[in-house]
Amino acid sequence: MAFPESLDDLQAVLTKLNRGRLGLPVAWSTAARAAAEEVVEALFRPGHKLAIYGTLAPGEVNHQQIAGLGGQWSNAALRGHRGTIDQGIHRGLPGLRLDPHGPVMAVKLLVSIKLPGAWVRLDRFESTEMQRLLVPLEQGGRLVGVANVYTLRRAMMELLV
Repeated sequence: MAFPESLDDLQAVLTKLNRGRLGLPVAWSTAARAAAEEVVEALFRPGHKLAIYGTLAPGEVNHQQIAGLGGQWSNAALRGHRGTIDQGIHRGLPGLRLDPHGPVMAVKLLVSIKLPGAWVRLDRFESTEMQRLLVPLEQGGRLVGVANVYTLRRAMMELLV
């Protein structure tokens, strides 16, 4: 996989990788998907980045789940729709549905070398209602990186089917 020439090209790659993370069919072999994940990781280091829009943010109720990871915080933006979860164990909490053509949404970005060792624990904390997906980060309409973000699993599966 070569360096994506545009935000649209990168979004197409991330969509395929996210379909795989959701367990949906992907038109890539397992080896091709693994190679694409490796290239995205080498180019953007998303394994060390978490975009946060809800209760994991500093000062929020679940921040203690990531407080010990250290790292650096900054402001970032992604495209999607934030809403309130209407059912399940996350009922009443914020939820996200990614949308590459949706509105730009401000998020907090944590960059930490400890995140790769924390993903299993964080995925378990977020439960099966949420899914960690890859998302392009933007600034002024330009790509500035790729990060992981927790999204509403059911909504993303419906969107990517």
